[in-house]
Amino acid sequence: MQLDIAFAKPIGPYRNPINFIPSTYCHVEVSFHTTAANFRRQLTQYMEGSYEPAKVQKLLNRIRKIKGPIIVCFYINWGETVSCRYLSEIIDDPYLRPPEAPVYDTLKVTMNLEQSDQLVKFYLRNIGKKYDYCRAVLSLFPFTLRSHDPNKFFCSQLVLASLKEIGIEYKGNSNHVLPIDVYRFLKNLPINKEDKDTNGSERPDTIDK
Repeated sequence: MQLDIAFAKPIGPYRNPINFIPSTYCHVEVSFHTTAANFRRQLTQYMEGSYEPAKVQKLLNRIRKIKGPIIVCFYINWGETVSCRYLSEIIDDPYLRPPEAPVYDTLKVTMNLEQSDQLVKFYLRNIGKKYDYCRAVLSLFPFTLRSHDPNKFFCSQLVLASLKEIGIEYKGNSNHVLPIDVYRFLKNLPINKEDKDTNGSERPDTIDK
């Protein structure tokens, strides 16, 4: 199953004065290819533990009669809440399409069904939580707050927290990080390849440009 980590530039749907402040990328989010049936299962299974069950129910209602493949995107935009939207290749708006140039640079991760369940479970636990203005602004400076409010997120922090759920853990301070830092971290991870050491095992994740 393909997981896309998309890094947005301050153009197109992200073109506003605030988004020109960070270097290179102004936003990061994750999306993944799945099937409507599988995502319905995940929404139903993890709705009870979600932060805002009503929002999860709306997501479920939108794909109640859908069959076949879908693309699911989890994100938090400046000033909004942790949210989810569906993407489609037949839509012209780049915000509602799968991430692609020139708006996004994308790194790809391969995850299995169990990892997908963990990822969705994490986002449903947090969907509806508020934007962390303070930490987002402080990420531009060399200092930050000591304590983390578990009910607030900004985009880079949210993505790193979700990747941790599938075994990709950032070694730095994930509460004080910019989208470009997330990009550099993922870009520098070893690409999954055949292990020549017969006593070793293959890494479960792959990172591709």
